[in-house]
Amino acid sequence: MPFKDKTPRTRIEYRGKNIRISRTSGVSATETISKDGYGATINTNHGIRLHKRLFKGARMGLQNGNFQFIGRFKGGPFNFNVSKSGVSTSIKNKRGSYNLFKPNYSSFKMGGVQVRGKKAATLQLIFIGFTLIVNLIKLIWHITITILWMLFLILKWIVDFSIGFYKGYKDAQKPQH
Repeated sequence: MPFKDKTPRTRIEYRGKNIRISRTSGVSATETISKDGYGATINTNHGIRLHKRLFKGARMGLQNGNFQFIGRFKGGPFNFNVSKSGVSTSIKNKRGSYNLFKPNYSSFKMGGVQVRGKKAATLQLIFIGFTLIVNLIKLIWHITITILWMLFLILKWIVDFSIGFYKGYKDAQKPQH
């Protein structure tokens, strides 16, 4: 790990171009070969995976004789993951992500420490709730200022119109010489 990087971590790992060393899964080496949407990945821990890109964000393949289908799509603030085991949707923010269908797959990161599972789901709901309250207060503030400004402009128009009408009426009443 670089000496400049002093952030605390619960996940300790080193990632190189084709090698990964981690505290929990040990050492693994990977090599991927791909061309024209077809690919093969050889991993020392997970074996061989043959895969085909279907379209952007989706691929299917075989890994150790098991069929895989993985699709990842993003639309607005939502991320959609499709696999053979089902569909999940998550909302990503600067503190991690909250999975709507599978809350135990949520993550929360603060101060360099990442939490996953039920604790992360609870922290994400608190963070999302707090963010919604702050944004609701800001929205109410902007709406109030806009309404007050519009009322001021309407009142100013009525006063200016009344003054102009009065001056025009007064000038029309003066005798012409």
